[in-house]
Amino acid sequence: MNASRDLLIHPVISGPWLAVWVALVLALIGWSLWRGVRSRLRVALLAVFRLAALLALLAILLQPQQRHDEITVVRPQLAVLVDKSESMTDPVDKNQPLRSARVSEWLRNAGLADAAKDFDLRFFSFDQSISELPSTVLTGTFPVKFDGATSNVREAPMRLQERLRGQPLAGILMLTDGLDSNGATGGPANAEPSVSGTAPGAPVFTFELEKPFKAARPKRKISLASVDYPPRVVIGWDTEVRVNVTGRGMAGQTVNVELWREGTKAGESALAFNEDDQSRQVAFPVSHLVAGTFHYEVRVADAAADKEARAYPFVIEALEPGNRVMYLQNTLGFDFKFLRKAIVTDRNLQLSAYVRWAGGQLVNIADAGDRDRKATLDLSAQGLATNAVVILGDLPPESLTAAHCAALRDFVDHGGGLVLLGGPNFLASPALAGSPIAKLMPISSPADYREGSFPMEITDTGLHHPVFGSLFASVKDFPALLTCNVAPNVAPTAEVLMETVAGGRRCPVIVAMRFGQGRVIVILSDTIWRWRLASKGWSAERSPYDTFWAQLMDWLIPKEQKKQNNNRLELFTERANYLMGERPQLRAILRTMSREAKQPASLPVQVRTPDDKVFDYTLRPALLQTRGGTQVPGFQVEVEPNVPGVFHAKATATVDGASLEGEARFVVTQPATEITGKPIDREMLTRIAESSGGRFCPMGQWDQWRRDLHYREQHFSRVELRDLWNNPWLLGFLLLMLATDWTTRKFWNLP
Repeated sequence: MNASRDLLIHPVISGPWLAVWVALVLALIGWSLWRGVRSRLRVALLAVFRLAALLALLAILLQPQQRHDEITVVRPQLAVLVDKSESMTDPVDKNQPLRSARVSEWLRNAGLADAAKDFDLRFFSFDQSISELPSTVLTGTFPVKFDGATSNVREAPMRLQERLRGQPLAGILMLTDGLDSNGATGGPANAEPSVSGTAPGAPVFTFELEKPFKAARPKRKISLASVDYPPRVVIGWDTEVRVNVTGRGMAGQTVNVELWREGTKAGESALAFNEDDQSRQVAFPVSHLVAGTFHYEVRVADAAADKEARAYPFVIEALEPGNRVMYLQNTLGFDFKFLRKAIVTDRNLQLSAYVRWAGGQLVNIADAGDRDRKATLDLSAQGLATNAVVILGDLPPESLTAAHCAALRDFVDHGGGLVLLGGPNFLASPALAGSPIAKLMPISSPADYREGSFPMEITDTGLHHPVFGSLFASVKDFPALLTCNVAPNVAPTAEVLMETVAGGRRCPVIVAMRFGQGRVIVILSDTIWRWRLASKGWSAERSPYDTFWAQLMDWLIPKEQKKQNNNRLELFTERANYLMGERPQLRAILRTMSREAKQPASLPVQVRTPDDKVFDYTLRPALLQTRGGTQVPGFQVEVEPNVPGVFHAKATATVDGASLEGEARFVVTQPATEITGKPIDREMLTRIAESSGGRFCPMGQWDQWRRDLHYREQHFSRVELRDLWNNPWLLGFLLLMLATDWTTRKFWNLP
């Protein structure tokens, strides 16, 4: 810490005028002493008093200040990051200490103690997350248990630098074996990890914690690398469970992988290994005919299987098809505006609308008409399964891939509803004839797009069809449409509900057909929004356009979905699987038919553990986040699993004198062990160090980091100004001199 001092003057008047004033005062003092006092002794004494008072007054008028500059040198920080995962205690070589012992040896190194003189040392440990350690590490106390289930080696330096953002971080000393067991890192195995991008200028130094050795032949071991399954499915839809099995020392061996459902074997498959270290995959088809939560287990029937592979539990929730409608449109035109309004007006329907934006991307349009950047379009089988109806507007055919078209075909085949709207792009494209959608279309394509005036007429079939029915029987003059797609032919099993005249022949405009378990309807125009205009003979409250869409949705959506229109209690968790140590949140939503129904203050819930113990919890009111980003009132409580396995939760509520129940299941599993017998990953440690500007330090060169670490000291200056004139002692001295002069003159009887 350095300091410097300067004297600053701030006179109340300018220097020349102050000099004139001082000269005038001196002249007055001299004149008064020369004219009224005869004794030289008295003149000298009074002159001293008056000159001292003048000097004190002059000091006040000059207003002097003392400037004090204080410069502080901030010591740079040096972070020590220790991997506390279980692999740090893996006895891979009996002739070497454990990696955790090497960490203790490194911390006792004299180089670290010397670094404490120049750096502000901070200690952290990490596995999946980062925790700060007390400074007692330097005194020999190391409060870390190497029991972490997973280690996020690649992201740990980035997260630490983000945590210390804005602080003078000179570097990171990372003690790890480099074995990244976090599957969320993504990307190929040889991808370069970006470490220094978060906080430039903070290099990472990694250290070799074991010498190279020849690994012994591994013991036979089978483990589950991953189990991919859909947490939620729609009844009637086929899906699958994919199991990735990893074998060590299994060359030439065959194992059986079994899928169990509710205590009954649902599938079995044999996997053959032809290498010592190999991963194999097996897929089990899964379908559900009724709604509910189902308990599954993956079992590997082999003595070499670890505990998790012998019984890996999970749950799948089968849902009733919901009243959700997905609408994809090419542009924000009249057809989009009025159709969207007609759908959202029906309170039993939930609409997700997507419009083709710049660059051809389909983006979600929120309720206010703005883009919702958070919502993503999912046209996979699982994404479509959450919808009851899909409406395809006039999209260019290239907007949908072959996989999307196949998923839409399967969506209808398994019971979904599909609406195809006319226009110059989709139905008029020759490319549509070769896509999977062509198989379910009630017309042949391409359907030539024409503009003009096309009068509409409901056919006899249409008048008896649920889409139109008796409400449309008395309509005499529908407003003519301005466009029409002229279809070459109609499928033999299709029903023409409305037609027009184009080119001198009758052409279909609305055609319906069943396909598999679902239904398809084609509207060969993009101007039926004109039906919002009044029509002669129309007597219903809503316009013909809104009525048409309401009755069309009612026909497309299976009647079983109406069962949701009653009081019900939904109990669920954020996800189906948790690890030991995590605290799942049970959440509940109480849905009532009446808006005036009073919500209870709390809800009781019982949780039955895998060892058949029952614990009572209370669900408290809370705002719950939905998938769409909105918040809904509900209840929640945090539970603490004590054993691995399947947990059953049951909540109860009373509404209008009736008792409601909600059930949920979730699985708690032990984390997979990191004891794998693998040596440290020197390549990973080297990449992490070099990509950040640091260095990998081999055994015997642990202190090399001091030579390669370059940093700048940070200096902070602080300026203080202290008033020298604004001092009670100075003012008191001025008054004392004036009082002494006056008292002395009175004592000598002077004027």
